[in-house]
Amino acid sequence: MKKRVVAITLAAFFLGTAGINTSEAATSTSVLVDGRAVHTNSLIQNNSMMVPAVFFMNAGVKVGWNKDYQAVTLQKGDMIIGLPSGKNYADVYTKQSGTWKREYLKTTTKDRADGTYIPLRYAAEKSGMEIKGNTSATLSISTQRMTAKPSVQIHSLQNSKYSQEDIQWLYRLTEAEAGGEPYEGKVAVAATVLNRVDSPEWPDTIQDVIFHVVNVNGKSYYQYSPVLDKRIYSAKPSSETIKAVQEALKGKDPSRSALVFYNPAKTDNQWVRSRPVTAKIGSHIFSK
Repeated sequence: MKKRVVAITLAAFFLGTAGINTSEAATSTSVLVDGRAVHTNSLIQNNSMMVPAVFFMNAGVKVGWNKDYQAVTLQKGDMIIGLPSGKNYADVYTKQSGTWKREYLKTTTKDRADGTYIPLRYAAEKSGMEIKGNTSATLSISTQRMTAKPSVQIHSLQNSKYSQEDIQWLYRLTEAEAGGEPYEGKVAVAATVLNRVDSPEWPDTIQDVIFHVVNVNGKSYYQYSPVLDKRIYSAKPSSETIKAVQEALKGKDPSRSALVFYNPAKTDNQWVRSRPVTAKIGSHIFSK
């Protein structure tokens, strides 16, 4: 059985008290936000997941409450979204338009004892985020859309068991981790990610492996530093990196079945240093 990401518990937060309804039971779930597992309560309304508005504070959104309007407000950049309690619409303002536009929803904003619930997908996408997955077990949010494209044309691999989205993330991670490494080192870095996908000890998709976060004694441990410092979102894969990843996807593995790699000059992590070494390429040591 694959390891599950351990959720981070958030403190309770209240947004208004008018019309509180506790008849529907909320369930506990976790959603990945930029690779970090965030714990929240949720409920399903008309096949849409609803979460307390304060959940979006974890995604860099300014969350407020307009007493006169009796509405949650979400502010990201020059956009303001108002979701009034008990209503099935949102009012959206942008600096560019200078006006408010009403958008009708298939859900109704709901006040509960633990917060005001709003539709997760609508609020995320309207705030300029990318949301993936259709169930609470697979949902993940990226606060920065993947807009940058590789500098060369990418050809799909025939019969690849990986999605194009997964491969795009592998290009980005490999560039961020090994952009300055020799070609063989780039292939090896990509191969270690694929080795984790095939290992029962790690998640079973490229994207889940890359954004895997483990929580131990209240501390979150990221598997890859470019995810922690967000370099992965701005990484622009070179033609050499893309070619190297393609080779790894076809089965080449200079890492010799390694599951981890590290630069000994940049880490004092005793766990990775204790692993059996399989290869040394460039500035990286590869281990099982």
